[in-house]
Amino acid sequence: MKSRAALIAGLIASTMAVTSCNSPDPAAPAPTPVGPSSLSDQLLPRLDGLWGGDLTLASVSGGTGSVKNAGGPSCVNSAVDEVIGETVDHRLSITRSGTKLTAKLVSVGTGLSCDYEGQLGSGNSLVLQTTKCAAPTLTISCPNVAPAHMTLVGSSVTATFNDPINPTQLQGTVANTYNVDVDNGEGSAVVTNHIFTNFTRR
Repeated sequence: MKSRAALIAGLIASTMAVTSCNSPDPAAPAPTPVGPSSLSDQLLPRLDGLWGGDLTLASVSGGTGSVKNAGGPSCVNSAVDEVIGETVDHRLSITRSGTKLTAKLVSVGTGLSCDYEGQLGSGNSLVLQTTKCAAPTLTISCPNVAPAHMTLVGSSVTATFNDPINPTQLQGTVANTYNVDVDNGEGSAVVTNHIFTNFTRR
């Protein structure tokens, strides 16, 4: 009888021990929910991917005034005036991480490309600043005038998109900054402003 009583007592003790191990500790912190930590990222615009369309040269300025008032040679002025309205096909690839953006803009025809970093803004907008550009130096030559060399030194993109969650169209401005160095020692800075009205997914 004693051995039977000891066996029963041992079984009860084992059962209680297992039960107490599997029971939740009221003092323990609540378990972390499985799944997205926040819905906010799901509600950000889906801009990732490749976009494309035409960039049109809309205007050129030099510092605080027009290129003609910024010390640029008349040869450069004439060359710039001749290409106002020129349109070139471009591709813009965008990667989004939260509200931060990285992007690359590539000209299909000219070989110009720039890498950007930026972020989402208010009102379905984005702003990008260049981190690196690869573009050939443009040399402009005119009769009886020292050659001028235009070197791309910076770029920015400002744009809006047509839907806060699933955008299908981008429109905005690309501003490229060039240093202009003339062989006779003159120099100036030139900003070319390009507009795009219908960048779509490619």
